[in-house]
Amino acid sequence: MTQKINILIPDGSSTWAMSVISCLSRIKSYKLFVLSSKKQTPAKYSRYTSYFKYYEKKSDASWLHIINAEIEENEISVVVPIAENEIHFFIKYAHQISDSTKIIPLPDLGAFAIAINKRKLNKILKDSDIPHPNSVFIEDINEIKKVDSIKFPVLLKPLHEKGGDGILRFDSSSDLKPYLSENKALFLQEYIKGYDIDCSVLYDNGALICHTIQKGNLSGHNTYAPHLGFDFYNDDQVLSVVKQVMSKLNWSGVAHVDLRYDALSKTFKILEINARFWGSVETSKIVGINFPDLAIKLALGKPIEPQNFESISALRFKGFLKLVKRRPSTLFRFKFIRNNTEVPYVLKDPMPIIFRWFEWFGRKMSPD
Repeated sequence: MTQKINILIPDGSSTWAMSVISCLSRIKSYKLFVLSSKKQTPAKYSRYTSYFKYYEKKSDASWLHIINAEIEENEISVVVPIAENEIHFFIKYAHQISDSTKIIPLPDLGAFAIAINKRKLNKILKDSDIPHPNSVFIEDINEIKKVDSIKFPVLLKPLHEKGGDGILRFDSSSDLKPYLSENKALFLQEYIKGYDIDCSVLYDNGALICHTIQKGNLSGHNTYAPHLGFDFYNDDQVLSVVKQVMSKLNWSGVAHVDLRYDALSKTFKILEINARFWGSVETSKIVGINFPDLAIKLALGKPIEPQNFESISALRFKGFLKLVKRRPSTLFRFKFIRNNTEVPYVLKDPMPIIFRWFEWFGRKMSPD
């Protein structure tokens, strides 16, 4: 009988927790322990969650005590923080975490602070001559003249939103200025005619361990939301640009880099870095790269063979539902469903999705 390796997920209430749990469920030797700052969360109802415990986060000190107690009590082998807040916590307090466990590779605090801050990232891209859109940061209405240094149309990007939420497009200065007068601390980025493309990576002390490159082929709930379907393929130019910025940061850990192909200059430009796991990490698993598992192997010091991914298309579960609504005949593409979608994994572990549906229905029915 294979000895179980106990894995702790400290932020089981994060948006991307179930995506990571789904990837780790493929590894029979892993036993998953999940902590959550919410009493009810999809991860609680997963058949692959062996242990779920709710804790209220009161302070860093109390959370550190809880983490170490759980590590010792459950003989945790590896800790896998998922979202940026928890990753920041484990970077900051790594030296105070019980030495009886390992933590997946994480960047140093300086690199992490740059990656998650649009303003800081834009500066290092500019200083290092790494391709990126022309951008400006406006702290208040008195800096409105900065707008004259960029070309329209522009995208206004909130500093602390995720998943494309809150992004607005302005086609002229006259459209933008009334908005600026009512808001503070805005990040503006020139709109690039072209298409979005992403590169997901795992690094260890500045060395690239594995990657996938994917171009969206099925849009999300709005123009700027993450795609629900992808075409995976190799592109040396994309990887070269990503390597430049990750090398500059001497990166460790996972990251999901958003890029834009500039149809005018015929170059790929860095938009932002998601210094965490991402929602489509399961589709990376479909094409052959299991990022959470490989991060755990690195933490345990296990050898990792060269990784390659298949150049195929892959659909998230929401993408499958959207495609079926658009083309009902998709239901009869059995081989495609089995090999290129998240559907088989949802069917094996349906309760988290059912929980989400009940949660969504409850919000719709509740009075405002």
